[in-house]
Amino acid sequence: MAGRMPENEVKKSGGLVKHEGPDLKREGLFSYFRNSWIEFKKVVWPERADAVRMTIFVVIFVAILAAFIYVVDSSISWLFFDVLLKRG
Repeated sequence: MAGRMPENEVKKSGGLVKHEGPDLKREGLFSYFRNSWIEFKKVVWPERADAVRMTIFVVIFVAILAAFIYVVDSSISWLFFDVLLKRG
């Protein structure tokens, strides 16, 4: 049975599953930041050219999406106020 824990490590009681392994200690603030810094150093950062290219792509995509939303919003406003309500 792959993916199951051995019976001696898991005790079922009242529908809850309890793990009888070592208790996890509550970490202090400095320990949290130390561990965060260790994980931060493991990150593989993209090359500068790739980061610039992705940033330009995102800015262009946001500009196109904003223009599309503006056009749709203006069209719906025109349709609602000028055509249906005959105001303006």
